[in-house]
Amino acid sequence: MTDTPNHTEKEEKVSQNSIVEEDEKEYWESLKKIRLQKKIPLEDLQRKTKINIQYFEAIEKGDFSAIPEAYGRLFLKTYAQELGLDFEEILTHTPSFIQQKPHTSLVTKSEEKPATPYKIKKRKKRNPLLLIVGILIIFSVIIIYEHNANQNQALNNFLTDTLSQEPLNINKDKNNILIPNEMKNLDFKDTIILSKPYVVEILPHENLIYLLQVENERSRENLIQKNVNHIITLDRTFRLKIFQPDKCQIMINKQRLPLSMNKPLIIQVDSTGELTLFGS
Repeated sequence: MTDTPNHTEKEEKVSQNSIVEEDEKEYWESLKKIRLQKKIPLEDLQRKTKINIQYFEAIEKGDFSAIPEAYGRLFLKTYAQELGLDFEEILTHTPSFIQQKPHTSLVTKSEEKPATPYKIKKRKKRNPLLLIVGILIIFSVIIIYEHNANQNQALNNFLTDTLSQEPLNINKDKNNILIPNEMKNLDFKDTIILSKPYVVEILPHENLIYLLQVENERSRENLIQKNVNHIITLDRTFRLKIFQPDKCQIMINKQRLPLSMNKPLIIQVDSTGELTLFGS
């Protein structure tokens, strides 16, 4: 039996797709070979960039589904810079959602209706109040635009080294925030009892990563951008782990915590509302 034209075309498409997939696999493996030739271990990349090894391994497999979509482009750019590779060329081999740059939303005055023209014989005096309102609107648009632009620039730029000098393996704390034996209770002069809700404010001087565990729930990893005030409101017991407390200011229910250490700190509020700090 001879193959029909449609059947032959399908076989050719499957064959071509297999060739493309194999070529892409070889391409990502070639990046790994370049890294090995330059004698750059993944551990050194993690230590220098504070990005987990598993994300670099995913890049070298071409598996971007294993990387959070918001950080895929940033991690790839960091990888290319550390190896001295052409980021734009590597980008052409990635999925479309990695190639697209984040969009910056602009605030416009589209809802304002144009003023209805009137024929006025006599010139009217301008209302100074309207002029002030117009200036305030312009300044508001500029501030919002710069805020959004700075956030996108922070994601595209190299992640500032704000963590400890040793490699940070956050996965150890994924399920629970445990208090290591080397950490001790940093006693206050007086016992501090907080009332609900617990309002935690974090103002970082540099980009920071922290872990938050509420009651027995799975701990969550979060990234805070530099100089962006971060507010968390809770109504249950929690543990908050800050990796570099000397790089930020922390307030709980408007009470500023005296933090000056550069080693990890755990903040705990128990079922009675008692505030306790643990540090080295």
